[in-house]
Amino acid sequence: MKKLMSIVLLGTTLVFAACGSDDDSSDPVVTDCEICDLDILGTIVSGEYCDNGDGTITVTIDGEEETESLDGVTFDEFIAAFDQLGATCN
Repeated sequence: MKKLMSIVLLGTTLVFAACGSDDDSSDPVVTDCEICDLDILGTIVSGEYCDNGDGTITVTIDGEEETESLDGVTFDEFIAAFDQLGATCN
């Protein structure tokens, strides 16, 4: 499953490759979350993506949580990219 999570994160990174500033703000406030299901090679990978309001998101897949930079895109643009990949987000 870690391999599938890596594929999702790699795909996300490739979609949103951009230069952005590193913000070391502490204690970001979660403002919006989406749960997205994505079919990867016949396996449904479900993840929760939460906007921290500081240019980062918290990604939770299979109980493992990571904070990732949005690299200059908005949370809505990030979720729209998942929709374009065929994911179901709600």
